Amino acid sequence: MIQNITLNDKPTKLKIVIQTNRNEKIWIQVKDSKRSNTYYTKRYAFINGTATFMILMPQAPTEATIVVVNDANGLIRVDNSFKVLEITPLPYDLPKPNFSKKTQSFIKFVQEFCDECGYLSSSNTGHIYKSDNGRFRIDYFNTIVNSNSGKKINTPARISQLSGKIEVSAEQFRTFTIPMRMAILLHEYSHYYLNKNPSNEVEADVNGLNIYLRLGYPKIDVYNVFLNVFKTSPTQQNKQRFEILDNMVKKFKA
Repeated sequence: MIQNITLNDKPTKLKIVIQTNRNEKIWIQVKDSKRSNTYYTKRYAFINGTATFMILMPQAPTEATIVVVNDANGLIRVDNSFKVLEITPLPYDLPKPNFSKKTQSFIKFVQEFCDECGYLSSSNTGHIYKSDNGRFRIDYFNTIVNSNSGKKINTPARISQLSGKIEVSAEQFRTFTIPMRMAILLHEYSHYYLNKNPSNEVEADVNGLNIYLRLGYPKIDVYNVFLNVFKTSPTQQNKQRFEILDNMVKKFKA
């Protein structure tokens, strides 16, 4: 099923109700109708009966395309394995957290970058994007490589602890949802601008997630992006990091 819906760039809670006759793995995607690689959610759930999903969209496009498919069948013309009973856009009154001016400025910059980086130019040497005030900088690489060996590093982003310059991998970011991109960039920001110990990963996790959740982004994308990062390095430290993140997410009340 594919359906377009007008959202007029307004923050939205998108209510989607799906019904199946037996246990089915159903994918839900919400993307920008006009711009490539610009997803607001990409998730699946096993549904046996009727299930209601609330897609939190602090950032929303002018027009969204909603795609609902059965994982077993793919996108076919007629699929009787499920029904979409309802698609309703609801107003989303965003939280109004009291962030510092510096953090507010960074949020504005990276929200714009996350909204556009699916189709922005990248390069092997890093295409440079700066905030309007010139304070923050992202170098958008095709892939991030080790400066000594020249080999690709399997990380979506990293930040210089000397300058605060952020490097981002287009190869990975173009596959991420906008909330996943935000979670990663807020983590990197925290390393340099918020942490007492700039090299402490757990402290950056906590500081970044605190901003992310208070901005009203969905919890599911935190799990998706960090599990994506941790699966390539299943260390004891990363296991502990995930447990701390999981605890924070479960305790957070909007």
